[in-house]
Amino acid sequence: MVLKGKRVLLIPPRLEDYAQWKTVRAANREFLMPYEPRWAPDSLSKNFFLRRLKRQAEEVAHSRGAFFYIHDEQSGHIIGGININDIRLGAQRCGTLGYWLGQDHQGQGYMREAARLLIDHAFNTLKLRRLHAACLIDNDRSVNLLISLGFEEEGYAKKYLQINGRWQDHRLFGLCND
Repeated sequence: MVLKGKRVLLIPPRLEDYAQWKTVRAANREFLMPYEPRWAPDSLSKNFFLRRLKRQAEEVAHSRGAFFYIHDEQSGHIIGGININDIRLGAQRCGTLGYWLGQDHQGQGYMREAARLLIDHAFNTLKLRRLHAACLIDNDRSVNLLISLGFEEEGYAKKYLQINGRWQDHRLFGLCND
């Protein structure tokens, strides 16, 4: 399944993505590390990538996740990633939005376009009723993105996620499909 926008394509991870994924992650390592869980020593290895693909495929097969790489539509290159984690069906029908984007593509609307595509997929294809999102309290770019997408700030969680090796406070957001 490919989700197509004007400037981005959202394509599920594939084995043949490894070289591009490694290149963009390596080039953006210092930029991304302050916003992500601590990188494992082998975080750019083929074995790490294969383990990641396997875990994601299992989550998709059990309706617990939806994972995509963001490709620049013109070049076809991977510029980031976006996903819905921790999907819960039944009475909740919700999931958690996660995303990352290479530094050279920040501030140009790529993530907003990708997120809109994934939100539409979440609500209209996966039939979720609600999406959650969280970001570091000082990540203004992420806060502004979420608000522009219609998310509402719903709270504050102390030591919510371990980011770059430290338990850090987060702002919590939600978006309902009404």
